[in-house]
Amino acid sequence: MTARNPTTFLVGAGPVATALAGALRLGGVPVLGLWARRAAQARAAGSTAGVAAFSSAPPDILLETEIVILAVRDQQIGEVAEMLVGTGLIGKRHVLLHCAGAASAQESLGAVASAVAGVGTLHPLSAIADGKLAMRALKGTVFGVEGDAAGRAAASKLVAAMGGVVLALDSSQMGAYHAAAAVASNYVVAALDAAAAILASAGVAPEQAAQALVPLAEGALRNITARGTTAGLTGPVRRGDAETIQRHLDALRGKPELAEIYRTLARRAVEIASRIDGQDAPDRAGLDAIRKLLDAGA
Repeated sequence: MTARNPTTFLVGAGPVATALAGALRLGGVPVLGLWARRAAQARAAGSTAGVAAFSSAPPDILLETEIVILAVRDQQIGEVAEMLVGTGLIGKRHVLLHCAGAASAQESLGAVASAVAGVGTLHPLSAIADGKLAMRALKGTVFGVEGDAAGRAAASKLVAAMGGVVLALDSSQMGAYHAAAAVASNYVVAALDAAAAILASAGVAPEQAAQALVPLAEGALRNITARGTTAGLTGPVRRGDAETIQRHLDALRGKPELAEIYRTLARRAVEIASRIDGQDAPDRAGLDAIRKLLDAGA
């Protein structure tokens, strides 16, 4: 027999709290409810996730809970944790988890660590904008898991119930982990916005420009999934085609901010292309020429 899933409670009513509450419930975890200060948001999140919702004062049902997940704003985690411990509803039988990716459990929850059974990080490596959609899409998602022994064990148990994948981290890795997440998610949005701005500068309607480029970006992501970043690289840098890169730079004259983004990303593409050996290797002289073009405007 497998061990039972621990009773769990969510604090927060945003997209992450909603998605986790719903995904845990669907994964067979007894979610005793969620709590938020604002009644309307709590009701909406609870209704979406299919769990009980509480507002105003933290509910007594916390006494029956084994794991409490703080899915609140990063800056509020410590304050909310201290408030909950101060009520007497949270104590030595509880494990506290937070969902911030940039800070360790000790940084966020260290002030209350001695008052509870354990503290940990449970961070979904997913861009969650809509809790209703995300709650059914977290299966297969990687979760950054960190904390003390009890915190890591509790977080890992919940990840398994949701069908997720544990990425075990230690406290020293949290900053780099979250920076990588930002580049892979937030800054992909920024790169696409810049690409749309370049296309719009040639006279294409901004909305049409973005929509035209999204399928191209999705294809690049599929290439990475299938082949990795090195083998998944395509385009003029991959071929060592300096003439085409020059055309790009010519089109960006008078647009210094967009040109800077282009040069930065192109330099990284040159570094990726330089890893490729054998018959498929790009033209080395072409790569050297591209480097000179990119540095010429620095």
